[in-house]
Formats: sequence, C-alpha cells, structure tokens
Amino acid sequence: MLERFGYKNLVAAVYIAALFMQIMDGTIINVALPTLAEEFDVDVTAMDWTVLSFTIALAVMTASAGWFGQRLGLRRAFMIALGGFVVTSMLCGLAQTLGQLVVGRALQGAAAGLITPVGSALLFNAFPIEERSVASRKVITVAVIAPALGPIVGGGILEVASWQWIFFVNVPVGTIALLMAWRWLEHDDAGELTHFDTSGFLLLAGGLGLTLYGLSRGGERGWTSLPIVLSVTVGLILLAALVIVELRKRQPLLQLRLLSERNFRWYNIVSLPVYAGFLSLIYLLPLFLQNEGDRSPLEVGLALFPQPLGVLVTSQLVGRFFYKRFGPRRLMLTGAATAFVVGVATAQIDTGVDLWWVRLLMFVRGLAMGLFFVPIQSAVYARTAKPLMGQATAIYGTTRQIAPALGVAIASTVLANGIAGSTSLAERVNGYQTAMMASALMFAVAGLLALRLRDSDAAATMAP
Repeated sequence: MLERFGYKNLVAAVYIAALFMQIMDGTIINVALPTLAEEFDVDVTAMDWTVLSFTIALAVMTASAGWFGQRLGLRRAFMIALGGFVVTSMLCGLAQTLGQLVVGRALQGAAAGLITPVGSALLFNAFPIEERSVASRKVITVAVIAPALGPIVGGGILEVASWQWIFFVNVPVGTIALLMAWRWLEHDDAGELTHFDTSGFLLLAGGLGLTLYGLSRGGERGWTSLPIVLSVTVGLILLAALVIVELRKRQPLLQLRLLSERNFRWYNIVSLPVYAGFLSLIYLLPLFLQNEGDRSPLEVGLALFPQPLGVLVTSQLVGRFFYKRFGPRRLMLTGAATAFVVGVATAQIDTGVDLWWVRLLMFVRGLAMGLFFVPIQSAVYARTAKPLMGQATAIYGTTRQIAPALGVAIASTVLANGIAGSTSLAERVNGYQTAMMASALMFAVAGLLALRLRDSDAAATMAP
C-alpha cells in the first residue's frame, strides 16, 4: 500500500508531521507566557527571553543547516533534529527555574532550526521539479492551520493540565514523526568529509544573534539607547565580515555563492518585504484592538482567524490550477496589489470598528498572501541542483527568519514615534494608523521588486 502511495507523498507526510509540531509549539507558548511568569514568579516581560532564545537559536541553526545536511546526509540530519526537538521539549517541561527554561528553549530552537530547511530539501528532492507547486501547497496547508490551532490547543492544555504539558505534548507527536522518518525516508549518502567552518559559525551566531536582539528590542528600549545601538551595529559588522570570510572559503558554512544565480537571488530579495509586511500587521493589529479598542484577547483572535482561512483557499487554488497557468510573477504582482489595498484600508480603522469588517479585511489579506506563499516556495529553487538543495534551503530559511524581525522592528519604530508624547486617544490612534500604513507600504516594495522576476527562470516548475 505504501508503494502505491508514492515515496514523494511519504516524504511529504513525514515533513508535514514535523513541521506541524514545530509551528504549534511556537504559538502554544505565546498564550502560556502569563502562566509561566506566575509559575516562576517573574515579571511577564522577563518571559520574552523564552521566545527570544528560541528565535535566535532557530535562526543560527537554520543558516547552518546546509553543512549539517551535507555532512550527515539529509535523512540522518532530519532524524537527529526530530529526536533533538523531542528531548529538548522534555527538558523545557522539566525546567525548575526561568534560567533552565531559557536554556531549554534555546536548545529546542537549535533542533527546530534544522527541521525546516533539511525537511524542505528532502521534500523538494523527492518531488519532480514540475510538481513543486503541489509540494508547496501541501506545506502551506499545515503552515496555515498549525498557528491558527496553537492558541486554541494551548488554552485547552492550560485549562485541564499543568503548564508542563505545553512542552510534553511534543513528545508523542515528535516520536511518531521520528518513527515515520526512520521507516519511510530513503538513505542518502553524506557529502564529502569537510571540516566545520568554526569562524563562519561564530560570525553567523554573533551577527544574527545581536542583530535579531536589537531588532526585536529596539521598539521597546528605544533605538537610540546604547545597548540597542551597540547590538545592531556590532551585529551588522559581524554579518558583513561573515560575507567576506565565507566568499573566500572553498567550503564555507553558508554557501553564499548560490545567490549569484539570478532566480534564487531575486526570490530571496522579494521574500524580505513579503514576510516583513505579513508579520508586521499581525504584530500591530492585536495591540491596537486590545490597547486602544478595549477588545478581549478572544475577540481579537476570532477577528484575525479568517486570515489563515484565506491563505488556505488561495494556496489550494494556486497549487492546483493557477501556478502553472499564470506563472509566479503575475500571481505575486496580484498578491502585492491586493495586500497593499487591504493594508491601506486597515490603516483607516478606528477604535469603534466593527469586527466583522476586520474579519473581512483579514480574509481578503489571507487570499492575497496565498498568492505569494506557493509561488515563492515553488520557484525559489527552480534552478538549484539537487546536491545543493540543503545549502539553498538554509539560505532561504535564514531570509525567512530575518524578515519578520525586520518588519516588526520597522512597525514598532513607526508606532513608537507616532505615539510618543501623545496626550489623547485620537493621537494614539493616528500613531497606530501610521504604523499600519508603513506595513502596507512593504507590499508596494514587494510588488516593485517582483517586477524583476522572470517566469522563464522558473519554467521547469510550470511544466505540465
């Protein structure tokens, strides 16, 4: 029966199970932060480190995934990452102090950082290039459903069980995914024996860690504060040094020469404003509706819920029908125009807005985002050779990690400037509206950049 199901679909099933677990974990913990702060007797703001340590470790290991996939083989690297995620989830659940939890979350993020890029390499190697849009549709489905279910599952766990189970729930799911990988994934040979690029890793870890820290905390602590200025400045200097060092090495940790290929380079560039714009409004809108509109968290969650439904609708249509007919460029230009119009409309809402209008805007925004996600995933590796797939997914995965932090940093900066010194509700509302307009403009940038894309570069993914 498994033979009839097809190896490519078995790989998809394994990857989807692992991805579902990883994404759910990220959204479950968000609703548990107040509970964890009470458990460890700390201020709720201190709990940000449980998210930040995970995010930084995730970004560093995502960028390093190409070496691990090549050195160990994709199958072995993926299974080690899955096993590591299960073990570190148990460590998080067993934590007795906040410090132990932060360390556990960092280790968990390191394991998660290998799951997505190595799993993506396995997936796109298993699917013929003309079926990349089908593979992307499968991934987008779980990537949309998991974060929508996370807060619901997390809230349910906290209602009926102790906080430890927000981490322990990963153990049975991860174990099943690990058994599936062990049973179904084909063995692949490891690449040539290469030394670990220690200098590249240290520059990468320091550069990404400091930059992401500065971007994530700048809006809160002030962009002119000395810790933030030093963090961002030193981080960018280290990343610049990383580029120089890696381009001079014959066997670098991060194969930056892949960006010399036009198609891969431009899809990475376009992805930055796309994911920055996507996450920046998700950051701003709940703050506005709760802080200024006096809406409850449940009301806000229900208002945002139609967005993943919209993504689900268009991702299925694009993956099944539109991608091969219209090509990625036209779909992404349509998505950029639609997302920009919705963003401008969202930037006009006031505190008394009807939440059904917000739900409609979020649904249409989701439809627009679906026109981005499948084309990008399908076309970004169109001209990447299979042996280099692990390195390519590591680079694109790093772009995906940097973009949200950049988008939130821009949005929070505009917001902080807009509401600084405000003495009335009208002034604060205007500050939020200005920040949401900045989020909308990110899609205008994405549309202008998408004009540089060529369907001919991704022609192989559009073949019947």
